[in-house]
Amino acid sequence: MKKPTVSELGILANQNFVYGLIILFFISYLVSGLWLFGLLVGICILWVVALEFWLGAKAHGWKNELWETGLALLLAVVIWFGAGFVLQTPSPLNAIVSCSMLPHLQRGDMVVLSGDRLSAPLEEIKSLEGIGTAEVYEDGNRVATVPGSIYSYCAQRQGSQMCNSFVTNPSSYTEKHGELAIVYEKCGIIYPKTGQKQSGPCVSYLEVNGRQYQTNLANDIGVYQPNPGEYYSRVGDIIHRAFIKLKVGSQVYFLTKGDNNPIFDIQVYDEKTGTGNRPVEIERSKGRVLFTIPIVGYLKLFISPGAILTPEGCDRYYGKFQ
Repeated sequence: MKKPTVSELGILANQNFVYGLIILFFISYLVSGLWLFGLLVGICILWVVALEFWLGAKAHGWKNELWETGLALLLAVVIWFGAGFVLQTPSPLNAIVSCSMLPHLQRGDMVVLSGDRLSAPLEEIKSLEGIGTAEVYEDGNRVATVPGSIYSYCAQRQGSQMCNSFVTNPSSYTEKHGELAIVYEKCGIIYPKTGQKQSGPCVSYLEVNGRQYQTNLANDIGVYQPNPGEYYSRVGDIIHRAFIKLKVGSQVYFLTKGDNNPIFDIQVYDEKTGTGNRPVEIERSKGRVLFTIPIVGYLKLFISPGAILTPEGCDRYYGKFQ
């Protein structure tokens, strides 16, 4: 066996040094949440991959290294599609990028999916007409009609008398979305790092066909691809809990909601872009979460542009899920 030269030993030492930097920067990122540390982790990972490739090419030749790299990529593709076939989903693995499912799913978790049908209550309605518009009622009296929800409206138009009343006493407000009714309440918000507690409006329950549905943690957490042009389509796949199924004729839809979000996905509306979200067609579901693998999902975050930025809501969660 050929002994490594002094220069090669120096390269290997530098490689170990880079591994140490990855660990250091990763811990710093977890503690501080600063995107700069996440960027440095990504750079170090790319450096290690490039260095491994260069050392392999120097030891065995470029053709051999390219051949082995191609085989490794082919094996990864076979494993990916094989796992997808077994689990009946085109995306057997995904990573948690946001904090919308705290405290049950953590940012940086890797989730393993199954293409089984999502478990959630089923209600049959006549149509989805008006589901994206909120008819707002205060103490039973209609006070406004807004796109998305009064929550989204007031988040972007603070200071009005109606919004001040909504924030102060959300339990007096109800929204009608076509055949659905959504009732609000005041929820406790917990900041684990500081111990601080606040309160704010959030959905209390959904009413369909005279029946009330509250958040049920026994419902499956699903992964879906938003329709092009929807507000959530700008961030890719969404990993949220299936709240209820809606059957309209022969078509089945899901209403979804993040555990750490105060409102349903269909209640989100952005005035600047004029976009919201529709109920999820069953065809857009990629599966349900079987189990999670902590930390591993950070690899996707560090090599994805923009994903290393810590999103809003990562410092708190709603107390009803404590």
